[in-house]
Amino acid sequence: MIKIDYKKESILNEDSVFGLIQKKSFKTIELYQKFINWVSGEFDLYLQEESMGLKVYYPNGWFAFEKKNKHTSNFSVEILVKGKSRIDCQKILFQLDLIYNHVACFQN
Repeated sequence: MIKIDYKKESILNEDSVFGLIQKKSFKTIELYQKFINWVSGEFDLYLQEESMGLKVYYPNGWFAFEKKNKHTSNFSVEILVKGKSRIDCQKILFQLDLIYNHVACFQN
């Protein structure tokens, strides 16, 4: 069973937009790039913006990745999911967790 640990959850008053933030860490930048590649492939039918990292627009919202710690030994990323409903945001984070867990198998 996969446990989702939500670090921060907020409800923005403007148009009732929900936001969830979750942190992930990677041992190498190459694994982060592999994760981004898998996410891009999984959501390839949705509009994607790759100018600064990856931002994917899905129906009712979007999610993006922000690099926090750029050291090669402990690379961390913050995932921001925003949408019109908390359930949709949680579903997207669950999908991203599945991909992360799959890519994390390559870290060994």
